[in-house]
Amino acid sequence: MSDQYGFHRDELYFLEAGHHLAFGYVDQGPMTPLLARVQVALFGASPAAIRIVPALVSAASVVLGAVIARNLGGRRRGQILAAGVIAGAGFVLATGHLLSTATFDFTFWLAGLVVAMRMLRTDDPRNWLGYGVVAGLALWNKHLIVLLTLAILASLTIERRWKLVATPWLVIGGLVTMLIAAPTVIWQAANGWPQVEMAQAIAQRIGGENRILLLPLQLVMLGPLLVPLGWAGVTWLTRPHQRNLRPLLWAYVAALVLTLVTGGRPYYPLPLAAVLVIAGVVATEDRWPRLAPTLVISALIAIPLALPVLPVTVAARSPLAAANETLVEQLGWIELTETVADVVEDLAASGNGHAVLLTGSYGEAGALDLYGPSHGLPEVYSGHNSYWHWRRPSQDGATVVAVRMRQEFLEDRFDRCDRAATLDNRLGIDNEAQGQPVWVCRGLKGTWEQLWPEFRHYN
Repeated sequence: MSDQYGFHRDELYFLEAGHHLAFGYVDQGPMTPLLARVQVALFGASPAAIRIVPALVSAASVVLGAVIARNLGGRRRGQILAAGVIAGAGFVLATGHLLSTATFDFTFWLAGLVVAMRMLRTDDPRNWLGYGVVAGLALWNKHLIVLLTLAILASLTIERRWKLVATPWLVIGGLVTMLIAAPTVIWQAANGWPQVEMAQAIAQRIGGENRILLLPLQLVMLGPLLVPLGWAGVTWLTRPHQRNLRPLLWAYVAALVLTLVTGGRPYYPLPLAAVLVIAGVVATEDRWPRLAPTLVISALIAIPLALPVLPVTVAARSPLAAANETLVEQLGWIELTETVADVVEDLAASGNGHAVLLTGSYGEAGALDLYGPSHGLPEVYSGHNSYWHWRRPSQDGATVVAVRMRQEFLEDRFDRCDRAATLDNRLGIDNEAQGQPVWVCRGLKGTWEQLWPEFRHYN
């Protein structure tokens, strides 16, 4: 199934990042690129090969769903149903078959919530130590665990759980986090906290869209049919006998507010929403003969939306092509490489000699770095995210083949740019690369050393 389509554009970026291992990157920690490098070394460079660990991590999320239900007081049936909530969620299905930082973030959040729930039930602040371990590991992936931590602290404050807030164990847990994450945190600090700059760039570019879709997309990513269970979980947590666990409800509200204010992506608070649904499962587990079919139907609806189960030719003519960005961004990379190779070959045939390949996005750069050598293409340059740091062109007089870049930007920096080709995945599927131009530019207005800072962009 994983090989039916191809690499996602983010996976192509991670594959190249794996060749530039470091303790940090402008948009993530070192975990995902390192796993990309290891999986390629062990199993080869194919979509199925690099998705083994994500599948195992998503399986761990399913287990954690059952553990959460047990911490909420759920019996065996409730735990099985809770595992089904996670296993059938569209988000878990979609990210579980991709190498994605979001896959690991979701699991780390669930693990952190398991520890937090134990702390809430026992009122034992020493659990901050375990939470610190989870948070430290999560920081090797991304900084998103900070949002969960702030939400938990806000919820404890609202509920006046001062024993869990005004405690040295909170400080000790924080020190454990910093000790575990020290290499990647130091890298970020030494490089000016680029992940913070990256978050600001995302908020500026799509913050408004994220705010509008915050709640609707969470319904889609968990499953619209589970909304009644989520509401049952909310009402159950407000009952007097659930006072110890009530901070979970406030934590979700706090995470929503923080995500809304910062313009973060809608999936950020999703693990907390999943906890509310699981709470609803525990509250109504005696009605399991009706709950089980609901979970099955919800999963069946999610599967074709989240997984590449349909043949590519069928998906191209279905509404799924427009509904699922994850699927459509796995198509067209070989065709893109062939198009660029044809342009470079024509330049060589006309006596233009060596060409410099330049792209506006890491997806196209990653595809050309992966598939280009078999077509005789040189290494690729891009100003997008960490690609800008990895390498810089040096041949000031070379002809440039620029892929998916704005004409106005190029014309301000070259004497002449001509459109040589248009990218076409040959499936009629509209994704980020489809219909984008391939330019041939000559006459760099300066040197690469002077102009390269202008090519850098984060998004």
